[in-house]
Amino acid sequence: MSRAKYCKFFTECKSKAVYRIPHSNLALCKDHFIANVDKRVQKLILKSHIIHRERKNKILIALSGGKDSQVLLSIMKKLYPDNIELHGLYIELGISENNYSKDSGIIARSLCDKLEIPFHKIDVKEKNGFNIDDIHNLKQVIKKQKQKPLDDRIRGECSYCGLIKRHYINKFAVDNGFSVVLTGHNLTDEATSLVNNFFNVDIGFLKKPGYFLESKTKNLISRLKPLFYINEEEIAMYAYLDNIEHLPTECPYSAQASNIKIKKTLLEIEQYRRGNMISLLRRYYKVMQPEIEKANSSEKHLDRICVECGSPTFSKICNFCKTTEKMLETLKKHKIQVDG
Repeated sequence: MSRAKYCKFFTECKSKAVYRIPHSNLALCKDHFIANVDKRVQKLILKSHIIHRERKNKILIALSGGKDSQVLLSIMKKLYPDNIELHGLYIELGISENNYSKDSGIIARSLCDKLEIPFHKIDVKEKNGFNIDDIHNLKQVIKKQKQKPLDDRIRGECSYCGLIKRHYINKFAVDNGFSVVLTGHNLTDEATSLVNNFFNVDIGFLKKPGYFLESKTKNLISRLKPLFYINEEEIAMYAYLDNIEHLPTECPYSAQASNIKIKKTLLEIEQYRRGNMISLLRRYYKVMQPEIEKANSSEKHLDRICVECGSPTFSKICNFCKTTEKMLETLKKHKIQVDG
């Protein structure tokens, strides 16, 4: 039989391979595959120096109920069972189609309870007066208008979703004394975003560091992406092999996002050029990102505090507050029910 059918460490485990790591071509059994992913995640955590022996480590994981954050939560609990204070935060976005948000929250809470990790939830409808469903309904109303005033133009649901989640995750972390926020962004996500930012020539995003954004700004918590070099397929396999409950469906509003089409193209390339995505990220952040950051080092910094919410901002009022206030006005104008 072909050697590929057996684990690379067959003499140790006497097991058949269940998965081949794309970038290393390493065939591994169940136990060695799980150990391999755990080791790569821990390596990135240690490289970022977010775990400190001399001070309290209070770490917040942003949860969505999907495979990425569920796997991340499980790995963190396994790697650091005692010496960190780990919490989970779920943002209730109010996406009702197929009970997406409700089911996501239930699954996220369930895993936290199983692992004995404190679970927290923020409902954006209660905070903002509107949720993502309201934004979607507004888009449908505006689409039906024969004439569309410039003031009524709005972006896609994903744009508002990302802004809202970033704001409330950071605010919760600041208000509750967390040292770092962990998110479940994986290799496939990051490669997709990088290519999209190239297409948009978005210097602001292209100059940002990769897996770790260390903050030295008041009211802004450092962020780490421990799954940065673990691709989506590996995470799905990990969840399956380790029996980690997660919501298998994608957000119903993300289907038309441009990133989805870019992601599909990258996955097609990966089929005949295995390891392409990890190579792209590694080379970019080693070679190109430092040069882009150096060439744009004079860009202004977040050195002011928003007078409305207290978040770091470039101006008097932050983008989150401006956007949410404008959205409330537009929703009320089109008679879409909002709270407050």
